[in-house]
Amino acid sequence: MPDNQKRAFIVNVAAVALSICSTTAGPALAAKPAVGVRPAALPSVVGRIDKVFAQWKPGQTPGCVVGVDQKGNASIIRAYGVADLEHDAPNTPATVFEAGSTSKQFTAAAVLRLAEQHKLSLTDDVRKYIPELPDYGHVVTILNLLNHTGGVRDWGELASFAGEPRGARVYSMRDVLDLAVRQKALNFTPGDEFSYTNTGYNLLAIVAERVSGKSLPDYTAAEFFTPLGMRNTRWRDNFRRVEKGRAIAYSPTETGFAQAMPFEDTYGHAGLLTTAGDMLIWNAALTDGRISAYVAGGLAEHGVLASGRRINYARGLIWADYRGHPEIAHPGATAGYTAWLGRYPKDGLSIALLCNRADADNEALAHAVADVFLSKSPATPKPKAPIQPMAGIEGVFINETTGAPVKLKLAEGALQVGGGMQLALASAARFESAGSVLSFENKDRFTLADAYGGLASFHRGGAVSPATAQSLAAYAGAYASDEAGATYLIGVKDDHLTLAIKGHPEAAFDLASSYADAFDLEGLLVRFVRGSGGKVTGLRLTGDRVRNVQFDRLAETPR
Repeated sequence: MPDNQKRAFIVNVAAVALSICSTTAGPALAAKPAVGVRPAALPSVVGRIDKVFAQWKPGQTPGCVVGVDQKGNASIIRAYGVADLEHDAPNTPATVFEAGSTSKQFTAAAVLRLAEQHKLSLTDDVRKYIPELPDYGHVVTILNLLNHTGGVRDWGELASFAGEPRGARVYSMRDVLDLAVRQKALNFTPGDEFSYTNTGYNLLAIVAERVSGKSLPDYTAAEFFTPLGMRNTRWRDNFRRVEKGRAIAYSPTETGFAQAMPFEDTYGHAGLLTTAGDMLIWNAALTDGRISAYVAGGLAEHGVLASGRRINYARGLIWADYRGHPEIAHPGATAGYTAWLGRYPKDGLSIALLCNRADADNEALAHAVADVFLSKSPATPKPKAPIQPMAGIEGVFINETTGAPVKLKLAEGALQVGGGMQLALASAARFESAGSVLSFENKDRFTLADAYGGLASFHRGGAVSPATAQSLAAYAGAYASDEAGATYLIGVKDDHLTLAIKGHPEAAFDLASSYADAFDLEGLLVRFVRGSGGKVTGLRLTGDRVRNVQFDRLAETPR
């Protein structure tokens, strides 16, 4: 399906006087350098940060606000672009943005605080607090949800399976819970794998509310935001509520920009409204001990799979290495907002980035700002001879866990994986990019370790027999799923299958043959199931964050 069908990483009021605050409409430095900043270095540092965001013109385009804390120096907050295009309101250091999935660490902090207060245990079965969830035959613990290792299906992708993706209608926390309750299976046995899912963090928000007796907004305000002086931070639990100082989110179009606001009342997975200054307060509190060691340490503790393999995801935060510098961060994106909050503990550096344009590359922008402050790692010695990739590695490979096919193609020394990821050649059998590593065992098998710590194995796919109208006719019919809440109508057109979602005439797609009984639905995998005698009895749909949703074939096609 198309992307829009699927969608489906201390400055307070008193400290602002010590900050360098401006918008691109009129950059201005303090008359005297801020305390702790060398006069000769200050303009150069600020100028280098400004160059990162120079493409966004004052009064013309949405933009970002970036905040930087470095040990021994005053905080810097810079604002770029427009907060509200209709009213020509510029972004300022005080502008409020939505943080997307950067919000997850605050939900995790609430759960950890409740564990610290002995009101729950991280090893508790989530059904202890949400008994309406089905019994999958496996215990899904609170810790599984924190680390994305519970196998819980992502509700946003499930909603897109029914032709009603996020943004197409209003979703509430009740809707999320209803979708979770309808699921009859998990993506995998809890603890066996890592798979990022928003549902887990919505469930954690519900757990926190039921255990604390308060709403998540009230509990986090009492435990964290108010004591720390994060005066501009709250949750978007009612999208209709007027929020003073909030930037409007936008997506680029052929003629300019269109509003792209998150019109939903779901939170915990996302939904935090905040400022760059408040984000710096939070990072500083995690570093200097103003948040308890149990909570701060718990947020940064790596997840561990049942196999003993440590993953990079750590309870709402992600461990990474950036140019030889340990990094603890999390990006975020919701509708037209993007965000990034990270720190480099060994360098005493903290960066907060909030943007109101969907095309803002949060990680690239944050790293460009980090480059202003981080020392360069020693240059990697150049190989004496050019590296040549292993021969015969191009082609279609099958994910051994999900069954999803992926095409590999070499281009100018890089390996293109599907239609998106591109990895650079590191050795004859190894390719790397942004923390992801693809390693060939031989030309017919490889493993892919992603930046979060997930690991998948692939084998080469076989040749696909050309489809005929007669062979495709075996799949034609109607298929219904209680889990997705949808009925699919499969038809034959010329030499390919078509799929339409009943009740959503705009959701009609062509299927491309992948391998026997398997078809590509614009990035999703449709696998037909055969019963006794070889007759097609159903299909299973798999996406990025949802696996094997069962659709049963109906005896008659509904009108």
